[in-house]
Amino acid sequence: MPWPSAAAGHQESQPMPSDPGERRGLFSCLFSECDAPPLDKSNLDADLLELLLDLHEEAFGRLPVHDMPVEAADQLAVSMREGGLCLGLLDPVTNIILNTVALLPRDFGDMAKPDRRRYKRLAAGRVQPSDYSSWNTSWVLPSSGRVTCGPSTRRATWYSIAGASRQALIRFMVGYFGCLSEEQATRYLHWARADLALAVQLVEHDLHAAAVSPPDPASERTQAAFKYAASCGRRHPAPDDLVRLQASPLPKQCLRDSAPLLEKGGRKLTVDDVIAIMDLLRYQVGAPLDLQFSLRPSGRELLVYCRDLKADEGRLDISNTTSSDGFKMFTINVERHGDHFAALRSPHEHRSMISSCLQKVVKTTKAHFGSALMICSGDACEYTGSLRMRLHDMIHGFYLKVFAMLPSTWLHLIPHILFAGHCYVPMDPVSNIIINSICHHILRQLPWSADCKVEVYDILDTLSMLRVEVRSLEGLIALVRASSESQCSTQRAMEHLSCKRCDLSQETHTSLQFTDAAAAARHPQHAELGSFFASLAPDRLIDLRLLLATSADGRISSESLGEIISTLKQSALLLVAPVSPNAAELCNEAKETLLQKRSCYNEMKLFIRAELAQVLKKYAFEHPLEPKYEPSVICGLVAAPRSLDRLSYHVNFVAASESDNQLFFAEINEPFPDPPKPNFCCPLPLTSTGRCYYGEGSARKIVYPDSSELLECNIDITDYGTVHADGLLDPDFILDFRRDAQFAEDLRKYCEEQKADEYELI
Repeated sequence: MPWPSAAAGHQESQPMPSDPGERRGLFSCLFSECDAPPLDKSNLDADLLELLLDLHEEAFGRLPVHDMPVEAADQLAVSMREGGLCLGLLDPVTNIILNTVALLPRDFGDMAKPDRRRYKRLAAGRVQPSDYSSWNTSWVLPSSGRVTCGPSTRRATWYSIAGASRQALIRFMVGYFGCLSEEQATRYLHWARADLALAVQLVEHDLHAAAVSPPDPASERTQAAFKYAASCGRRHPAPDDLVRLQASPLPKQCLRDSAPLLEKGGRKLTVDDVIAIMDLLRYQVGAPLDLQFSLRPSGRELLVYCRDLKADEGRLDISNTTSSDGFKMFTINVERHGDHFAALRSPHEHRSMISSCLQKVVKTTKAHFGSALMICSGDACEYTGSLRMRLHDMIHGFYLKVFAMLPSTWLHLIPHILFAGHCYVPMDPVSNIIINSICHHILRQLPWSADCKVEVYDILDTLSMLRVEVRSLEGLIALVRASSESQCSTQRAMEHLSCKRCDLSQETHTSLQFTDAAAAARHPQHAELGSFFASLAPDRLIDLRLLLATSADGRISSESLGEIISTLKQSALLLVAPVSPNAAELCNEAKETLLQKRSCYNEMKLFIRAELAQVLKKYAFEHPLEPKYEPSVICGLVAAPRSLDRLSYHVNFVAASESDNQLFFAEINEPFPDPPKPNFCCPLPLTSTGRCYYGEGSARKIVYPDSSELLECNIDITDYGTVHADGLLDPDFILDFRRDAQFAEDLRKYCEEQKADEYELI
């Protein structure tokens, strides 16, 4: 088989085919409720199970069960039944074989040598030579009398593991993306013929990913999804081993030598082939033993054992640093060289598979609808829903990036970000959020009173971020539709935004289009905003882009933000008059509600901030070479599901050091019940992962680290989705809008609804 070069490994992205398959979403929509008239989808899940039964039978047929003693053949069958999942980044049959061989005992090589084992058993009088002629009908484990497999029982033999494979494949897809339902995942796996790497690329193709490529086995996201898939349902006996099989690199020469054994549709394996694969996997399993240490009884001497890796296997780095307190720190790093099993599939093979699937789905669509353009729209369409979730995730990442870019002296902008910091027009999304927020700061004074001044508003409810993010997307969609000559559908507008990564800065828009976008986003001054943005000359936009550039520490300087305010104030005040809040009086009931909400907020804020300070101290102790961080602003908090054994809070927050700002995730646990569960925090990359979304009925509102343990509890973190985006939210209470007439009316209605709910309970 062709061997990909180092430059053509798994990380190389594949260009998205343009013909056929220009119409996206077909993989998700066919066999769904979008079908009109519907295709028969009743047996789709059963068909996937039947396919997996065939694949497990084919995989077992490639193993040399006829060339080894009964005990060895039985052990192969047992290993496949227990953990031979169709889970991996090679073709399905090869994945089953690798996962089966990975579970074989270390002495399987001795067990599988037919001649030696056969004569020993013959000498013991336990097996007659004629027993070996019965392979074509059945095999029997003589010591137990148990029938292991035969023509009439073979399908039943693999039924359980095939069902586990189906569940694991679906769970991988749901965990890896987050914006898919299990039904959608089943349809993608159906089109991919249970090929996981291909199914992932079909999803990326449908969602207009920047680069369509198979999962990277070295990424934490991929490894977390593998472990999550292997650990759910009928649990894999060794999920960590399954992850290591995909993620641990192998020497390239060893991988080249194994290529003929692991190619798609390859030859039947021999006993020696199986043993060779076992030796290859044993090298992987030994990775944790590359570095070992033991402390001598005296307590003042440490023995370190490092594997003597060859040049093509890896390298050993030893360094030491002297700290300011007079201590030296020694660092020993063992880095394995090589590549992953996934590299056995070339980029050309991936492109060919995608093209083949596209041709098949277009052919099916034409046969059923008479055209390749199956029209479906609205949030009832799962594909449209997935696009919307993906865009919400992307936009959520923009806001987190803004929080991390703000210097500590400018965190007072956060309320303006939450009320009007939309990410549409006229620059890139992150710059737009900052510009819109500063404009709101200039033109609309927040109606809080002097006794309620909040220096740093911590986002503890996250629904406030939901509101501004949902409105940003509505504004972006309206802008795309207004700019389209044919008034494209919402779905097509979202496809355009997915392709552009929500960045419309290279497109030309009119004042009316800006106004329409701001009105759709429910901006408090949409008409004035449209005129203001349309008035900004190109050279002024260039100046603003230069001022918004971050410094080496990733932050925008306070001086630059001050210049931006001066620049925008000159232009804005010529077109728009500042708005002052209308005075209003609250009834006693509303005042009590306001005070109660504010008191709860302050108590929670003090509690969470104190806990974050402690977990950051713990993090600094465990990572002495990293900067010392202090909590800067909380930008998301949810209570973990009640199904857990204790109340836990999951938090996104920005922490500041002298050198930079860093986004973190933290888990804060209530101390009871005993034993206490430790709190922890870890840094998060400022990149969209596709696993933090806002759906119509449920919302995963904070970003989680790539951890299989956290995937389970954040698949559906809350019942509040985008339908709740415009409710009365914590910022409206906490920032004291009692001088605003509209807020007074909203609060009166809120109190009435609360009272009505109490009466219903009585």
